[in-house]
Amino acid sequence: MKRNLFLILLLFFSSQSFCQKNDSLIHALLLNIESMQVKQDGEFYAGEFPSFRECGGAPHNYQPDNNIFYTAVAAFTLRNMLPYLNADDKVIAEKIIANIQKIYPLFRNKHGYPYYGFWATNDPIMPHTYFYKYLKQIFGQGEDADDTVIILMTNKNNDDDNLVLKQRLQAVANLSKQKIISTYKKYQHIPAYSTYLGSRTVPDFDFAVQCNILYFVLDKKLHFVKQDSATLHIITEMVRNREYMKTPVYISPYYVRSSILIYHVVRLMSAFHIPELEVYKQQLIDDAQKEFASSTNVMDKILLSTSLMRLGAKPELPPFTSINGFENSNQKQFVFFQARAAYSYPTPLKQMMLHFSYINYYFYCPAYYKILWLENLVWQTHTNN
Repeated sequence: MKRNLFLILLLFFSSQSFCQKNDSLIHALLLNIESMQVKQDGEFYAGEFPSFRECGGAPHNYQPDNNIFYTAVAAFTLRNMLPYLNADDKVIAEKIIANIQKIYPLFRNKHGYPYYGFWATNDPIMPHTYFYKYLKQIFGQGEDADDTVIILMTNKNNDDDNLVLKQRLQAVANLSKQKIISTYKKYQHIPAYSTYLGSRTVPDFDFAVQCNILYFVLDKKLHFVKQDSATLHIITEMVRNREYMKTPVYISPYYVRSSILIYHVVRLMSAFHIPELEVYKQQLIDDAQKEFASSTNVMDKILLSTSLMRLGAKPELPPFTSINGFENSNQKQFVFFQARAAYSYPTPLKQMMLHFSYINYYFYCPAYYKILWLENLVWQTHTNN
């Protein structure tokens, strides 16, 4: 009896010590992230987190890229952490989010619709490129579903905006006007949501983007229609067939990596009870553990570790315990988001172009990578509590 009591007390005090140490690191990391947020307009707008773009082929042309994507997903990730932060850290996170919200109008559709583009409406596309930046009228600005749903979930928007976006998502979904040609034939007849919001844009599927759209629909408690059911069906089928492991680049040309696809679908599952996906929980745990063991980049390990905690499994933790250790890791080589021009082409042309590096662009954001590590630390503390 005394032995059992001793073990219980030992576990309790060990857990308390772990949480206190993590709380201290979380606070320091949040302050570090806050210091990285732009304070004055210049290369980037005040409120943004600096991000950078690199061409996959030579010359790599590594340049600043003034886009909203990384800043918006930073706000979304912080928003989801708020319930688990202490009072002081919550104030810091809310301040970061409030500063981000101030610049959202710069990226909104020029006619005022609640659709948002990757680059600001009045800015050139692909800043610092040799000639792409001058071709906005040819390529168009093009609002996309991914940026838009993330912004609407982190902004002080109203129900009307949510409904207007929902109607546009349905209007440009597969089979609403056009039929997708850039996915497997078995999925071409499914009226799932598309990546882009342009009324004349060819439908395009991306597994991670579709996870984010469903997150938006469920988060805003919007009416579930056939396109929602179809999107859930295609995500479920891709999980059932383990295509997030076998062909991640093909089913998600913008996120590409298995670790990132696992992270997206598990984030959706942990936020909402979705019976169709719960069936594959153990499969996802097994794949995440195998991917963690084989991954060489610390960002893969962070995403997979967080995913395992969300699935209720005991994860291995990232191999560093300090901000300096993180900054000196190989996280700088990690690409969370990338642009590949092959999205709208049919197989087998798409499969060839997906791997043609000269038309691929990689996007980086040091602050967002730290936020993903922060999320992992918060989940460690949450699960220990």
